[in-house]
This record gives sequence, structure tokens and C-alpha cells, in this order.
Amino acid sequence: MSAAHSSSRRAAAAHWCRARPTGSAALITAAGAWLIVLPFLGTPMALPQAGMAGSAGLGTSAPLLACGLVLLRLPALHSVVGVLAAGLPIVALLTRNIGGLLIGTACGVLGGCLAFSRSLRPTAPTGDCP
Repeated sequence: MSAAHSSSRRAAAAHWCRARPTGSAALITAAGAWLIVLPFLGTPMALPQAGMAGSAGLGTSAPLLACGLVLLRLPALHSVVGVLAAGLPIVALLTRNIGGLLIGTACGVLGGCLAFSRSLRPTAPTGDCP
């Protein structure tokens, strides 16, 4: 692989990352993964849960994973997905092991707030600003 091809790939990857809310998508996806994985760890950290709480917890953590993927694929929906991703971890406090022992809730709310507050930057200068 030539050096020019490698540098053009790096530039394309950097442009892709700048055009998307990758940090907030990573936090939201990590929150969803943590809320799914925590009960199956079998460690003392995993609090026992009764029957329907498992499916209710899965109903909050699977959409969090989907929110992270939607942010990467459709960054224009950052405000809608940000509000949804900030609200789902709050619901997870009640349904999923105290919100993944608050780690999942903290990551989800922070990622949702970052996604909501993100401003879409134009990819090329428009020349409108003085």
C-alpha cells in the first residue's frame, strides 16, 4: 500500500468522524451494551431481578444500542435521538438493575445530552460569514 493511498484513507476517515457525533454515539452504545451485559456477568455487582424486569430492561437497553447506530448512520437526527437516548437511561433506573449500577445511566444521559447539543457543521465553507 502506498503512502499516498494510506494518507487519503486517513483523511477520509477523519472527515467521516468529523461529520458525525462519534463521541456521543460511543457513549450511548456503551450504555446500551453495559445495561444488556451487566445481569449476565454473574458477579456480585449484578443485582437479582424478577421475571418481567428482565424484558423491561431489554426494552430500554436495545433501543439505546439502536440510538448509537442511528447517530452514526443519520447524524441529522441528532436532536431527536439525543432526547430519546437521554430519556431511556432514566427509565433504566427503574427497570434494569438500578440503571446498570448508575454507570449505564450516566453514560447514556451524557451521550444523549452531547448528541442533542451537537451543532451540524457544513462540510465545505459556504462563504456566508464575513
